[in-house]
Amino acid sequence: MALQPVILLMGITLTGSLSGILEYYMNVRLLNFLLSAGFVLIVGCSYFVSNFTVLTIVAVLTGILGGQINVCNVARLSEWNPRKSGAANGIMGFFMGMSGLLGSVMCSAVINPFNKEPEPVNTTSGVDMLFLDDEVVGNVKYIWLAWAGTILCLFLPGVFILRPPTPEEVCTQDDILSGDSFESVELLPRTKPVGYDYGIKEMLRTPKFYILYLIILILSLTLLTSTELYKFIGIEAINDDKFLNLVGALGAVSNAFGRVTWGLILDRFGTRATYTVAFCIQGPLTIALHYSKWNKWGYLANICIVCFCTGIFTCIAPACQELFGSRELSLKYALTLSAESIGCILFFFLQLGQEYFYGEAAFLTMMGAPSILAAILAFFCFR
Repeated sequence: MALQPVILLMGITLTGSLSGILEYYMNVRLLNFLLSAGFVLIVGCSYFVSNFTVLTIVAVLTGILGGQINVCNVARLSEWNPRKSGAANGIMGFFMGMSGLLGSVMCSAVINPFNKEPEPVNTTSGVDMLFLDDEVVGNVKYIWLAWAGTILCLFLPGVFILRPPTPEEVCTQDDILSGDSFESVELLPRTKPVGYDYGIKEMLRTPKFYILYLIILILSLTLLTSTELYKFIGIEAINDDKFLNLVGALGAVSNAFGRVTWGLILDRFGTRATYTVAFCIQGPLTIALHYSKWNKWGYLANICIVCFCTGIFTCIAPACQELFGSRELSLKYALTLSAESIGCILFFFLQLGQEYFYGEAAFLTMMGAPSILAAILAFFCFR
């Protein structure tokens, strides 16, 4: 059972929600500096760790810190780009997704250059496929050092660039070019027309918030299944580690392009159309993963399309902005994102049930069928 991805996503969402709250009350540069510096130090020190359990814990911690850094910047993007919030978050998500391609290919090339196969090993959770070759295991530690150096070069400089926009900078250029005087321009973020600009208490009283919360919870089921379990699902029929790495890499690329595409669609057509279409596609295809894996190219195509659809993850903040307004956006995003933690718990118990009560086909049906419900809710409730 793949417990690590569940713990990782749960940690990201829980602590990420906390960071969204902290970001509302403290200096955004200081918060990002502390998170980025901690990220680099933990990854760099992992070079000296040889124990598998400790490395697993470190991997979860680094994922959590990376998620927090992402959460801290999402609200900022929406503030800087109030009319194109979906596109802005999609572009950021695109580069995050592309890192999956580079990470998967580069790690595979360094760790397992000769495509050695994993071996079945009896563990406390059953029989797992693990790499036992000394050369493969020995190459793992060098990845951590290279990762720390890359993060240091890319993350820390951005801390000194990042800052919240001033009210004057929030005024969009088209407002100024329209002929309005500067004094007549409202110094607040502009979004698509909404009925109200809700505060937190007002938002919690609206049914739409709980519908969006349920939809994000459902999204986490598909997200975990497609991006974290693709090897566990495919390994029964596809005994080729390099091909499965290719599946993961191309899935990451599809997810990256999906984030940009769904962001653009949301800006043009709104939350209702975006979520309805995406969930209508990913639901049936998630169910079909069990059957498509017996044709490896069909499995590759299926994973890529599902990962493309899960790119709507970056549309959470723009959806909050459209449905509830821009006021206290970081808090609204933090509250909505916490739905993924509940999704992680549900995913864990459903996967646990797969081991003892039902098979993979039933499990994937439980993962995909709720997406159809999410599409119906989005269509009828997000008007």
